[in-house]
Amino acid sequence: MTEDADDAAAIAALGELGLSTYAARTFVGLQKLGVATASEVADVTDVPRSQVYGATEELESVGLVDTQRGSPRRYRPVDIEAARDLLYQRLRSRADDALDHLEAVRGQRAHREDAREAIWTTEGRTNITARMTELVAQADHRVLFATGHPRFVGEAVIAALAEASADGRSVTVASGEPAVRDAAADAGLDARRVVDESTPEIDIGRLLVVDDDTIALSVLPTPELPHVEVESAFWSEGTAFATVLVGLVDDRVA
Repeated sequence: MTEDADDAAAIAALGELGLSTYAARTFVGLQKLGVATASEVADVTDVPRSQVYGATEELESVGLVDTQRGSPRRYRPVDIEAARDLLYQRLRSRADDALDHLEAVRGQRAHREDAREAIWTTEGRTNITARMTELVAQADHRVLFATGHPRFVGEAVIAALAEASADGRSVTVASGEPAVRDAAADAGLDARRVVDESTPEIDIGRLLVVDDDTIALSVLPTPELPHVEVESAFWSEGTAFATVLVGLVDDRVA
């Protein structure tokens, strides 16, 4: 039996959660059947009967299927909520193991020259937001965030800025756009009006200053910059380059 698009999507998602393809197909089939033999599972899935047995053993090993011994054997899937908890727990466990290992090996073979790299770059709104919120969380005493685009003061950014403020850091949001200043004020942050002096060739997306030696700046695509296809950003922290740029920004915003 050929699986439909919805089944295929569910099977692919289960695969990303750690199940083999046959196990994922078998689990989807059992959810449809409720209780079934290997032959019945094979009839409604793209799993050969000979492979159903191994698939159900895999599912049983992670707690997703109960087996009734007999001739023939019958299989029953756990309910969806139980499956959700089991799969999430398995995913978290695997992620924790991987991240614990990465933490243990981080920097083992790093060269001293790497730490002196002045400028780093990244692309894409999600990636830039993640990097900027991480930099905000590392602030020791102050944060300045500036943008003329309301879409850049979304929940994640405002939450990071508000948390830094609650922890005693000085947090300022600067913008010529009233909607940006309103979002900052609603979060209890200091909102300051500035004039956007970006040229048509360079559309500044957002600017972040952390303490006195960290800066991040993004630019947006414009017709005059055809090589910039998505929001692109650079940042530098703990360098003379960053310190100089921070000083220039402070002179303009203060």
